[in-house]
Order: sequence, then C-alpha cells, then structure tokens
Amino acid sequence: MNSILEFLSDVVLTTFGQLLWLLGLIFIFGLILYLLARFTRRTYVKSVGYKMDVVFTGWIGTPVHELGHAIFCIIFGHKINEIRFYNPNPDDGTLGYVNHSYNTQSTYQKIGNFFIGIGPILFGSLVLYAALYYLMPSFLVAFSSIEKHSVAMAQDLQAGGMTSVVESLKVTTSLFFQTIFNRANFANWMFWVFLYFSFCVASHMELSPQDIKGAKGGLVTIVLALLFYNLILMLIEAFGLHLYLGNFWQYLKLLTYAPQINAFLGVLGALFMYAVIISGLNFLISYIGLTIYNLIRGKGLINSAW
Repeated sequence: MNSILEFLSDVVLTTFGQLLWLLGLIFIFGLILYLLARFTRRTYVKSVGYKMDVVFTGWIGTPVHELGHAIFCIIFGHKINEIRFYNPNPDDGTLGYVNHSYNTQSTYQKIGNFFIGIGPILFGSLVLYAALYYLMPSFLVAFSSIEKHSVAMAQDLQAGGMTSVVESLKVTTSLFFQTIFNRANFANWMFWVFLYFSFCVASHMELSPQDIKGAKGGLVTIVLALLFYNLILMLIEAFGLHLYLGNFWQYLKLLTYAPQINAFLGVLGALFMYAVIISGLNFLISYIGLTIYNLIRGKGLINSAW
C-alpha cells in the first residue's frame, strides 16, 4: 500500500512540476498584466470616468482583446456564435464580446477554454511586439536581451525554481527604459504613435470574470490530461515495459523536448515581460497624470487598488 501511495505521490509531484514549467510564465505574468490593466482601468474610472477610457483607449484595445478570444476559438475548433469587436454597453460595462460554443465531449476543445480565456493576454503581447517591430525596430536590440533572460527563467522553472523571475524583470525593465527614453525617440513621430498604440492595447489586456471562469474550466482539463499522461508513462516505466520500446521511449517523454520547449517559452516570456513593462509604464503615466487632474479638482489621491 505504501508503495502505491508513493507512486501516486510521484505522479502528482511530476505533474505539478510540469505545470509550473509549461504554464508558470503564463500564470506569473498573466497575473501581473491582469492587475496592471485593472489598476489602470480603475484609475480612469475614478478620475475622468468610464467614457474617457472607452473613447481614449477602448477603440483600439477592445478589438485586440476580443480578437484574442476569437483566434483561439478558431484554433481549438470552437464555434463562434456572435462577436462584437467594439460595442460599449454602459449598463454592464462591457466593451465587446465573443460568444462561442463547443463539443463538451472533446478534450481538445475543453483544453481550448483555457487558452480562449487568456487569449487577450497572449494575443495582446504578440500585438505589442508587432508594434515594436514595425514602428520602433531599434528597440529589437533590447527585446533580444529580454529574450535571453526569459530562456533562463524557463530553465529555472523546469528545475523547479522561480528565483530568476524578479531579477530578470528588474534587469530588462532597466534596459528597456534606457532604450526608450532618449532624445532621438522624443523627436520621432513614430515613437509617439507606438507609445499610444501600446497603451491602448495594454489597457485592455485585463480579463473579465467570465474570461477567468472559462480559463479555469480549461485548466482543470489540462491538469487531468497531464495527470493521466504521467500516470500511463510512469506505469510503463515501473513495470519495465519501456525497455521494449527502445529509442522510441524517449520520444514519449516531455524532457526530450526540453530545449525546444524552453526556446518557445523564452520567446513567450519575453513577450510577457515586454507587455508588463509597457503596461506598468501605461499605469504609471496614467496614474500620475490623472492624480494631478484629481488634485486640481480637489478630489484627492486616486486609490487604484479597490
């Protein structure tokens, strides 16, 4: 009985470690991006009101947000029943929406709920990079440095640690600010277009309660699927059946693909770190500017946390 319990414990711990490795960057930076976007939204609402946020950033940010949902609906085979890229509703506060349905018997489509739910964060980060690439190509030097730190983070997560996350974010933020704030950029009109566009996208990467609910359902399916996968592989190994599979056995193990996975996670982490920097800059500028406006009007400091 003890052997069985130890075996099941190993399966659970292995699965947890893989989840931390594969989804850790999404969880960490997803939470940071969610909080920054939420704080920025509340800063607008508590100073100049809901409509100003809708007019100033929503007309660009909302379509990008909804497109993030829609793209993953297509990738995971969900049917899009109705989509509104920009349709502000003052009654419930929604700016747009994607209504979709799926086959509840399909594991693949259930897993898709997770990526559809967090789609605005994933796609929004990619759009921010596209803005960087086309409008400010000189920044790509800074981005390449961010990517190196992100690969190190992925490797750290693979080893079961998280020590490099804070340090990497600190170093890359400093590098990015040194690159972005210089006289040449201030005199370049493309820099200001890039900055405004980035702020619009970053302001609307926040996930709605419905987005989070859908993502949770998909995450449960991912966890169960990974648990089953590890259970089968570890049973095969426990009974020595892997010896009959020869070199093919290595192709069934995730660690075989670690270099490729870490390279992919490095790019993803770099996009997230860049998005966090832009979102943080957006929040900082918005908070300072709108707080000054509030103080002039005699309304005091803005509490963006709640």
